[in-house]
Amino acid sequence: MYCKLITLIALCVFFIAGCGSSLAVVGNNTGPSGLAAAEEAAEPVKAEETESGTEEGYVTIPGTSLRFVPQADFQQASGFAGYESLTHQTSLMAMEIPVPDANEAIDYFYDFYTADLLESRGLEFISKEKLNTAPKPQALLLKCRLVKEGVTYIQWVYILEGEGQKVGQIQAAAPEEQFNLIESEIMNMLTSFQWASNSSEADTYYSLDLPTGWKLAKQVGVMELYNKGGVFPLPAGEPSLGVTNLRQTVLAEERQKFLDRMNSQRNYYSELEVIDSKDVEIDGYPANFSYVSGIETETEKSVIKQYCYIFLDQTVIFIEADRSDELNEAEFERIALSWKLK
Repeated sequence: MYCKLITLIALCVFFIAGCGSSLAVVGNNTGPSGLAAAEEAAEPVKAEETESGTEEGYVTIPGTSLRFVPQADFQQASGFAGYESLTHQTSLMAMEIPVPDANEAIDYFYDFYTADLLESRGLEFISKEKLNTAPKPQALLLKCRLVKEGVTYIQWVYILEGEGQKVGQIQAAAPEEQFNLIESEIMNMLTSFQWASNSSEADTYYSLDLPTGWKLAKQVGVMELYNKGGVFPLPAGEPSLGVTNLRQTVLAEERQKFLDRMNSQRNYYSELEVIDSKDVEIDGYPANFSYVSGIETETEKSVIKQYCYIFLDQTVIFIEADRSDELNEAEFERIALSWKLK
């Protein structure tokens, strides 16, 4: 159940199992993804003003219910959801992930991420440990190393237990030499993460013409899941559709490289092959439909993944669904083409 659910949202841009080619980029330094963030850094977010001293210094990651205490020269990133240090070429990316049961998620991920699995994704396993210091929620810290284009990167993934059906995932990455210089600051920032009292879930910022009877099943941070009746967890074998704001800036000249990477690197799938790809326009923005065949590693079943990418000025909207009798190519395109900003 976890694999099926997480497959829908674990994009190679964010998720550790697929991020061997997608570390974040800061300043004018291009990481393994080859996608540069905007040159001008965003204005730092002011700390939350509260009467309690324990709240001092906390900021909330935009688009999430996660907050933390920035250190050193970290400031809000301009090309993804998180913070970055231009001086140390370090990124701190954050997102919320829906799961069937948050109480089981940390144990699941601890067992799932083995050295062999990470090696198959081009990552060298360093260590992993569960952190459980009351009264904070349980967390998992996974440490990896990656060599890309002659540069060695250190990557830490911190998964924070949530309530109900969500967990927080924070990914810290930097060239090894820079990472070592501020390792203690990175650790302090990761362990300062907690859930804000206010929820990030709200009305969607877009409209979508869904099939009759389909409703919003789950909204977590930058992602929404839809299915018939709005049921969550997603019923096995039932069609569903996901819409994710990738919070990533992709320049026009980098779009094809971005599409090639996204279509060819997917968690829990093998033998991926693009069978069709076409450029369109949606709500006045350049967009692309891609159809990718592959084998789902958990079930060994053949599937066709249906993807739609909408390139806004400052982000990419990603719409995804497995092809089925009910959600075939024509219906998927009808839904995606109806997407509009409110």
